[in-house]
Amino acid sequence: MAWRDIRITRILVGSNEILKQIIARVITK
Repeated sequence: MAWRDIRITRILVGSNEILKQIIARVITK
């Protein structure tokens, strides 16, 4: 369970970072 939780949180954080980069690109355009 703990392993899965860590994996899920890492994936969520990664997707959040990607979303931030995409939003930043859209704003700069």
